[in-house]
Amino acid sequence: MLCGAVILTIGIGARQSFGIFQKPIAAELGVGRELWSFANALSMLLMGVFSPFVGNIADRFGTARTVAVGGLVYVAGMFTIAAATEGMMLTAGSILVGVGMSAAGFGPILGAISRKTPEYRRSIALGVATAGGSFGQFAVVPFASLLQHRFDSWHVTMAILGIVSVLMVPLALGLRESRRPAAGAGTLRQGTGAALREASRLPGFWLLTIGFFVCGFHITFVGLHLPPYIADKAIGMNFLGTPISPLELGGWAIGLVGLFNIAGSILWSSLGATYQRKNLLTLLYLLRSFVFLAFILVPVSAVAGGCNRLNSSSFILDDP
Repeated sequence: MLCGAVILTIGIGARQSFGIFQKPIAAELGVGRELWSFANALSMLLMGVFSPFVGNIADRFGTARTVAVGGLVYVAGMFTIAAATEGMMLTAGSILVGVGMSAAGFGPILGAISRKTPEYRRSIALGVATAGGSFGQFAVVPFASLLQHRFDSWHVTMAILGIVSVLMVPLALGLRESRRPAAGAGTLRQGTGAALREASRLPGFWLLTIGFFVCGFHITFVGLHLPPYIADKAIGMNFLGTPISPLELGGWAIGLVGLFNIAGSILWSSLGATYQRKNLLTLLYLLRSFVFLAFILVPVSAVAGGCNRLNSSSFILDDP
């Protein structure tokens, strides 16, 4: 559980920092923000598309190997982005990051934790691992914004994040599991196609998929566009006498989302052991809509310039 949480801390944290590179990339390459936005959208789309197939690979060859290979692909993508001097290379790096994150992300890691955890502790265990991704936002995104402010080079900052991401590979050893019995020993291995066909017949699968589509859209949109929006508005502040630039404040805004989501993940996951998870998810999305509405209506300032992310990924694996 701890190794999975740290892997998510690094991977999710580095990916959520991409918003601080929006303006520097557009300025250096002489393009609009749609280039980096498109690259990130494609990355997220491929992460979702590859997830079912990666899950099947993890069942066949083991979670540890799958996450380790995914970590290598992720790191390759980070260094490709760091070395990019034009849009095609930037997009190629983002594709590698998305594919790598599908294998070293929530699906395989939470699946392994779910299998190794007793049912009465499963919800809280998944919540703790999910909180690792939130801690990554709190720790890595402000760190990346500080690096960008210090070096004033998105190439250097991205390369440093790539170096940190190498730690994901050895941490995958902590996800090793005992081999399952072979198919001839009384078990029947289900392929990806068969699993998807079975899931597609369940109304709950489609409702949850649509809900997570909206969830992913919100998280990606806020993470990618809130930091440059704060920089556009030139919103800085002083904290205990220390000046915080608009660029740094954008990183801290995303970081605070992750910080408060740690407590939220653990709280709502513990409630998931007692109450129906579909009702909790409904309440989560309702609360999120109110937060977004308040963010739109309140005038922009250093105090109001953030919105909370209510995470729900810890409810997916063991809910009927």
